[in-house]
Amino acid sequence: MAIVNFMSVDLEDYFCDLPFSMWSKHKERVVNNTQKILKLFKQNNVKATFFTLGYIADKFPDLIHEIVNEGHEIGSHGYSHLDLRKNSKEIIIEDIKKSIQTIQDVTGKEVLGFRAPFFSINEKSFWVFDVLKKYFVYDSSVFPVKTPLYGIPNAPRTIYSPTVDNPIRDNKTGNLIEIPLATHRIPAYGNIPIAGGFYLRFLPYSYIKYGIKRNHKKNNPVMMYIHPKDIDPQMPKIQGYNWYYYHNLKNAFEKFEKLLQDFNFSSAKDVLKL
Repeated sequence: MAIVNFMSVDLEDYFCDLPFSMWSKHKERVVNNTQKILKLFKQNNVKATFFTLGYIADKFPDLIHEIVNEGHEIGSHGYSHLDLRKNSKEIIIEDIKKSIQTIQDVTGKEVLGFRAPFFSINEKSFWVFDVLKKYFVYDSSVFPVKTPLYGIPNAPRTIYSPTVDNPIRDNKTGNLIEIPLATHRIPAYGNIPIAGGFYLRFLPYSYIKYGIKRNHKKNNPVMMYIHPKDIDPQMPKIQGYNWYYYHNLKNAFEKFEKLLQDFNFSSAKDVLKL
């Protein structure tokens, strides 16, 4: 039987890596880009988890209803896209609680999962696992790679439950499920990120496909992700954004479509049978 992988969308707009106070200066593009993704999902019989900013749920409830009506799951991506490494525990908890309440008010459904903005869980923000297990059934924030921007290279590469005193050690009786982002391991070199987003745009599709198949050989489903902005060749230029925000946007849609055609995907809720 074919392995069913995890598909996720980080539901945010192209300007959401900027400070929250600057968002109102930019024109939204998230609705149209998300509808393109929804159409692809429908054509390929894919269900996904949309890790949604509370801000997006607040501003575009009709889009959230459309996503839910298509049979997809809504998870939390925080309210205002805060970096967990750069804000206090009190501010982060308030932001997470606000996102949950906003999403539940719009959908009428319990929020089961969370993804940290910027994949911003590392050794300095491990305290957040204590918070997450109070509010969520699962998390998908751990990226077991080493990059200049984020990553925990020695974290498990497959589904596990974080231990309280060491969240990158598996706790067989833990009550929070962690779904790490997809990687392909090259011995003596390390883990290569193949999960989607920038890596979908940057890496040859053949390598991403190979990496997924290597995971499948060990019976491991992979967690993939996309941002609406990743398939937007006309994404406006923003001062301060680096080259990788714009790299190969013109080919991302085609590569993403190929991914959906080549593998089976569903939401975290469905794959985990929650």
